[in-house]
Amino acid sequence: MVLSGESIDARQAQQAGLVSDIHPAALTDEYALKLATTIARHSPLALRAAKQSVRLSQEVSLQAGLQQERQLFSLLSATEDRREGIDAFLQKRTPEFKGR
Repeated sequence: MVLSGESIDARQAQQAGLVSDIHPAALTDEYALKLATTIARHSPLALRAAKQSVRLSQEVSLQAGLQQERQLFSLLSATEDRREGIDAFLQKRTPEFKGR
């Protein structure tokens, strides 16, 4: 698409793996809010690390990206949010992440 300049529709984009979901325009806001609510339930530290990894993956080699991912994993494993996630899972309750 980038080189040919051809346009594709939503179904073609989904078949090509460029988009994961297609929703009618009338339901777009509802879907976006549902997705945002789901994302907001996660640890802000883990979300920040995930976003950082995605951004970095576009700029560095695979080896460097994997090294960065290991470092972030190590940092996250020492957080209060990690412990809260494990405790909440074991106690079958919703975690209350604090971003620490």
